[in-house]
Amino acid sequence: MKNSFLSQRPNLSLVIIVILSIAFGFSLAANFYHRNASVAIAAGDSTDLRPWQEAFVVVAEKLRPCIVHITSEKTVEVPSFPWFDDFFWPFGGGRSRPQPEKKVQQATGSGVIVRSDGYILTNNHVVAGADRVTVKLADGREFTGKVLLDPYSDLALVKIDAKDLPSAQFGDSDKVKVGQWVAAIGNPFGLENTVTAGVVSAVRHISSADDPLPKAEVIQTDASINPGNSGGPLVDLQGRIIGINFAIYTTSGGNVGVGFAIPSNIAKNVMTQLIEKGKVVRGYLGVIPRDLTPVLKEKLGVERGALVESVDKDTPAEKAGIKVMDVIVSVDGKAVNNSADLRRIVQNIAPGTNVKVVVVRDKSRKTLNVTIGELPVEEITSGKSDETDKIGLYVQPLTPDVARQLGLDESVKGVVVRRVEPGSAADRAGIRRNDVIVEIDGQPVTSVASFSKAISKLKSGDTALIVIQRGDRTQVLTLKLD
Repeated sequence: MKNSFLSQRPNLSLVIIVILSIAFGFSLAANFYHRNASVAIAAGDSTDLRPWQEAFVVVAEKLRPCIVHITSEKTVEVPSFPWFDDFFWPFGGGRSRPQPEKKVQQATGSGVIVRSDGYILTNNHVVAGADRVTVKLADGREFTGKVLLDPYSDLALVKIDAKDLPSAQFGDSDKVKVGQWVAAIGNPFGLENTVTAGVVSAVRHISSADDPLPKAEVIQTDASINPGNSGGPLVDLQGRIIGINFAIYTTSGGNVGVGFAIPSNIAKNVMTQLIEKGKVVRGYLGVIPRDLTPVLKEKLGVERGALVESVDKDTPAEKAGIKVMDVIVSVDGKAVNNSADLRRIVQNIAPGTNVKVVVVRDKSRKTLNVTIGELPVEEITSGKSDETDKIGLYVQPLTPDVARQLGLDESVKGVVVRRVEPGSAADRAGIRRNDVIVEIDGQPVTSVASFSKAISKLKSGDTALIVIQRGDRTQVLTLKLD
């Protein structure tokens, strides 16, 4: 019996230990459950969520009367029978040529009322080239609008004959923080007064082959932005405009969480100048800047700045002695950290102003006196004119950055095709977006101005030979005007 008892004692001890462990475990679990249940109850308490919910509700209610739906209309001529010339015209035996049909093309977008006397801020691409612009207010009233354009920033003002309108207030886009809550308001796919929420994803500089015009700075957001949102505001939780929505990055044609807005401080400046002057005047230096890489910083002996890649002839930069490989570190007392800083600072200086530009050359600082010029009209208008309208093209300057993005040699000169109107002479000739037009009827195209001049010489019925660069291939296309 003794031996039998002794043989059971280890098992009894084990049982006691297990029982104590289970009891301790239940105690911990109960405590853990109690604490987490408290958290769950607190999280589920509607009173704790109400401030966030109310913030978005207040923003939606506050901005709703300020958001408008914009419809732009343009009448275009398209051939009644595109195949007529190819098959019947050579053998028509006096057959009369069919007259082109006139069709109305429509585009829709958003806008935000920024002054109670009828000024509405939207995107240039929403209303540019339109024969008629119609504005529909939140209360259902409709007005015909007059348009002031600034293609450079992709902003526009639409003026309607109305008074005492509710208007949105501007916020300070320089104080925008990555991660802060924002709301995008507009008319995606024609669905009026739609509110989407998200955060500021980044504040960055962008430029692409599709849009060669330099945007000094844009606000990136994951708030849903879709076709039709263009021109609508991006607002903070106080309902203040911090940006004007203008573009998305997409692989599907719809929102994938990467949208862009033009900062409100830029929009406010553009609006003020358009109202006061009818156009936007920008400062001009005449250099092509580039951001510094870690290798360049070490080689050139600088920590920040914008590297000068090229200096245009007869520009303020050349006259002041700025050279290629200079690193511009300050302009008019303002620090330059990168190429975006340089563009923004220079463009905000009134033409004719004398400023000091500090450059690093051969690892030594040098101060130069520069008289800021005015940004040439050619770079602002971006090739949209009566001459280019008649062939159905929208072109922009071929900058070094864009040439690199298109994989072109630096020696290629010309203008980039940004958009081709469906059914236009350019469309029928086979010209595509991102083609670079280098020659028209034997005349070199080196700028938007020379392109417009060559097109202005063409008359109805003329046929022109267009030389384009498409990737690494040069092609000759035949363009025939109706």
